[in-house]
Amino acid sequence: MHPVRPLVAVKAKIGELNALSSLRSPQDTQVRVMVELLDSVAPTGGRILPVLVRAAVRAASYGRPLWIDTTWLAADSPLAQQPGGVFEFLDHAIEFAAQAELGLFAPDFAYLIPVVSLDASEYELRRVRLLLEHQDRDIVIRLPHSGRPLHEVLGRIDSIMRSTGTQPGSIHTILDAGFVETVRPGQATAATETASALSDLLGPATTTLLAGSIPAQRTTYVTTERDRPEVTFWNEADHASANGVNYGDYGVTHPLPPRSDGNPRTPNPYLYYTVPGKSVLLRRKVEEGDDPAERFTDLVEELVERSDFAGPGYSWGDDELTRCRRTGGRTAGSVSRWVAMATSHHIEHVARRSAADL
Repeated sequence: MHPVRPLVAVKAKIGELNALSSLRSPQDTQVRVMVELLDSVAPTGGRILPVLVRAAVRAASYGRPLWIDTTWLAADSPLAQQPGGVFEFLDHAIEFAAQAELGLFAPDFAYLIPVVSLDASEYELRRVRLLLEHQDRDIVIRLPHSGRPLHEVLGRIDSIMRSTGTQPGSIHTILDAGFVETVRPGQATAATETASALSDLLGPATTTLLAGSIPAQRTTYVTTERDRPEVTFWNEADHASANGVNYGDYGVTHPLPPRSDGNPRTPNPYLYYTVPGKSVLLRRKVEEGDDPAERFTDLVEELVERSDFAGPGYSWGDDELTRCRRTGGRTAGSVSRWVAMATSHHIEHVARRSAADL
């Protein structure tokens, strides 16, 4: 098993959140999950917030509160405009739901871990300090892997710690490399140097190297296998670091949120299925008059016959995929359903795997 817990970063979208709501194995608690908030998360009347709250309650019941990140949330979004700020609003919503659902069995600890950027404003940091005064918890600082001078990074982290009142041992850092198609020479060395300096400041096993290799566009209908260079990147950095670096990835989606022009499109069924060191991309083309759910069933029939299919008992997602066979009695014709099943499998995969076959 991993000597340290891995991190999976997901977007606050219906598919990914449904996967989190369906976690069913104690093994899943090995994985930290960071949810990146999007402007589509409306504080009232929307579909996403209730699913996010349900996922957070499920994670808390396993003793693993969600890390909540505001990187992609616009300052003028309705969620960001909530009195008290985003974290306080969500913390209250999750706590209320947990008390209603679990009653006396509701966990007596924080229901979310705030993730702040390296350049968070003093106003944002004051809101985080108030959150910590309400309920003691860790915090996370997310750093871009941008070549910023190391002394500036360390100085800024020290300033954030003073502004929020946190101490070493209660603070984590994420070194975010974003999309990684190949591991460039020297890239892992630079990450190792930063991670080692952060470890010296904050303690061992506090830094996660986050990267993802799922492309933004799908260009083929032929089943293909893609290497996962984020695994190579992390292994190189981890082996070179005296104190170790946590593994992190973006699950089965591209690191950047997708852009939408508002025009509905007929989805071509696809699935990124994680296997050791690789992702398997399966895709089907929807012709005029086709049912996307039927084409997805075609895709599933191919997947379950592969030797690297994990089997229905592996995760909620794998069980759902098996049920989407022609004899299984289920159909799935939406992107959110496909992503939910693939995300569920991916989380179980990184929870179970050792560093040697991640």
